[in-house]
Amino acid sequence: MPAIHLRRRARAAALAVACVGVAPAVQSVHAAGKFDGSWSVTLTCQTGPDGAYSYTFHFPATVVDGVMHGERGDKGRGGWFMLDGKIEPDGSSMLIGQGLTSAPGYSVGHLDPRTPYEYTVSAHFDPTSGTGSRTTTRQCDFVFVKQ
Repeated sequence: MPAIHLRRRARAAALAVACVGVAPAVQSVHAAGKFDGSWSVTLTCQTGPDGAYSYTFHFPATVVDGVMHGERGDKGRGGWFMLDGKIEPDGSSMLIGQGLTSAPGYSVGHLDPRTPYEYTVSAHFDPTSGTGSRTTTRQCDFVFVKQ
């Protein structure tokens, strides 16, 4: 076989290998991007097992490269809440909620104001909406709507 054909085959094989190596990265960026944008979050917590009052929060969140960040209130003040985590390409997500308590009547255990807390949220998203639930202590449900 002439040398020119061998070089073309070698170049084509190298290109095929390079494309295979690039394809998964392109696919994951595309999958992560389907959730990117502005979201509205509603968090509703039911009455706690010890009678802690129920409440509902509404706050904005943003997803960039498949990673969500949302925040309510002023960091360092009672009632502040932050929600963060990665949304997997299939829409599944384990988010972390953390914040500072407000009035004692609203927290399980009736904790002092500005006591730090943290919990996980099991969630699932599609490109325009999602739902989630707190995994510990009390029933809290999340509804996500893409804006």
